[in-house]
Amino acid sequence: MKREKTRSSKPSEPKLEKRTAKAISRLLGMKDIVPPENKYFEFIHNTMAEVANLYSFSRLETPVMENFDLYKKLYRDGSTKHIYSVVGEKNEKIALRPDLTLGAIRAFIEHNLIELPQPTRIYSLGPIFHNDRLKNGYYRQSNQFNLQILGENSPMSEALLIYIAGSLLQQFGIDYQVQINSLGTVEVRREYASKLAAFYRERGRKTKLCNECKKNLQKNVLCLLDCKEDECVKIREEAPQIANFLSEDSKNYFAKVLEYLDEFNINYNFNPYLMRSFGYYDETIFEFWPTAENGALGKFSLAGGGRYNNLVEQLGGRSMSAVGLSMGLERIVNKMKDRALENKKAEKNLVFIAQLSDQAKIKALRLFEDLRQYGFNVKQSLVVNSLKIQLEEANVLQSKIALIMGKKEVVDETVLFRDMESGVQEVVSFKKIKEKLEKRFRDSVV
Repeated sequence: MKREKTRSSKPSEPKLEKRTAKAISRLLGMKDIVPPENKYFEFIHNTMAEVANLYSFSRLETPVMENFDLYKKLYRDGSTKHIYSVVGEKNEKIALRPDLTLGAIRAFIEHNLIELPQPTRIYSLGPIFHNDRLKNGYYRQSNQFNLQILGENSPMSEALLIYIAGSLLQQFGIDYQVQINSLGTVEVRREYASKLAAFYRERGRKTKLCNECKKNLQKNVLCLLDCKEDECVKIREEAPQIANFLSEDSKNYFAKVLEYLDEFNINYNFNPYLMRSFGYYDETIFEFWPTAENGALGKFSLAGGGRYNNLVEQLGGRSMSAVGLSMGLERIVNKMKDRALENKKAEKNLVFIAQLSDQAKIKALRLFEDLRQYGFNVKQSLVVNSLKIQLEEANVLQSKIALIMGKKEVVDETVLFRDMESGVQEVVSFKKIKEKLEKRFRDSVV
């Protein structure tokens, strides 16, 4: 008998569809520093550290996490809501530092650095965190450079910090104007805040304020002076100025600061409405605002600081004068990129070495090291095999010259010497590369 084929009772397996896993993006408000822009940060980091050491500032590093009470003690106007915080094992409230100033003062007190020769000059460089409304120039994690002088109550201290910050911005190719004001003493600010609140509460003014200013009128009236809304700016122009409330000592001190700035040829503007976000400042305050080629001022500051003579004592230390400066690295980098400015050393007379084979890679690496030792500004991309991609990178880097070698060039001990601006190329002996480069760059200067 013919046997019939029996069908298997096992169900057929469904076809599996290939699915691409959804990429996980970075958190909103956070920033990756990727290789194309990392050169900016490296240049800024190195320059800031070098300048700080030049002016006898010693580096102080503090943890990114601090006791939340460190900020709660001073942020009494509700601004602690902008601080990232977590609860630790023993119900200890921990804060991700929103600035470098308070942590540095805390360390100064805790490690009894007051015993060091005075004045004490310290600098810090690292990340800070803000759980704040996102807007132009702000990130929830950013990097800050901080200078502090403790134990010296002299107008030269403010002038020195302003001078250092100005020279740094000049090295980064950024034009600026210093906005400067004096807040006087705590008693003066208290009297001024009362007068200012009465001014804004007068009929017809309060209703024209933006919603944020209406809230600050109840919490911190001085914040109204910092508002950038058009209607609020118009009202502010009629507001009383704190300069009219300063004591004679404060006026004389502030005048001396301005005299030093004049001596240093610093471009500054007395701004009677300038305020700082933190309430611990007294006497001199200042900010650096970028300027465009037409003289227009930028919308946010690149750096800021001032005097805070009561801060050390408020945090549990001895009574001691102090003044500080903070600079935001991300804002500086953004400004450098906006103006297509880079490290001038990295752009000047750049030579790019390209290769086409394994033998050429070895020869290219040796040539790279030789030219670097001779002092040439040289780049390469040995991990890339495609000549097209390498030359595209040379173009992006604004290279002046490309030295190209393949198997033939390795055997002949030559390179293709390509002028990246004109596209003209010629064969040059290995022995004459140094001489050829020197002549090319010497002629380009003439």
